[in-house]
Amino acid sequence: MAHQVETMAYAGETPWHGLGTRVSNDLSVDEMLVQSGLNWKVNALPVVGKLASGEEIKSDHKMLVRDSDNKQLTMITDKWNPVQNHEAFNFFREFTDNGSMEMHTGGSLQGGRWVWVVAKVAESFELFGGDKVDSYLLFSNPHIYGRGVEIRFTPTRVVCNNTLNLSLGQGTDNKVRLNHRSTFDADMVKETLGIAKEKMAKYKEMAKFLG
Repeated sequence: MAHQVETMAYAGETPWHGLGTRVSNDLSVDEMLVQSGLNWKVNALPVVGKLASGEEIKSDHKMLVRDSDNKQLTMITDKWNPVQNHEAFNFFREFTDNGSMEMHTGGSLQGGRWVWVVAKVAESFELFGGDKVDSYLLFSNPHIYGRGVEIRFTPTRVVCNNTLNLSLGQGTDNKVRLNHRSTFDADMVKETLGIAKEKMAKYKEMAKFLG
């Protein structure tokens, strides 16, 4: 199925596929984490093989395993640093606490291998006689070897695999991409992206110019 949704929570309109749990638009970060079905962690466990002689040998790789059901998500190396789901949600905490954003959608795709969180920027605006433009901040957190974390501003409301790919495929300078070779640094990402209100003002100016 194109949507590939495993778990999901959403505020606002029901997604086209009709899946997920509808929530109010004033949920806290912690409440949204639970309602999205993402209150789980991933652990890097050693990979052990057994020879015909019965001797066990350890691989240089590890398996990333979900602690809620022991599902195997991906094979990784020792240098791969997973970003936990709660870290992705905590990224939005200061924005929701100061009222500049509200939690909007979140969930897992592809059996938990891809996690996303979206907050809606509180300030929307209108163009060309009433067309309303909303902006969202997307945190894409794949538990897949070879795929990096991406945080970006986007006009797309992410509710499924298709809309996630659409959002990630859009050209924009308002994004940060990170690999898993280093530990996730939320403060660095926020500094690079800038303050939400400033980015919204720039987006508004660009949208008017393109229109």
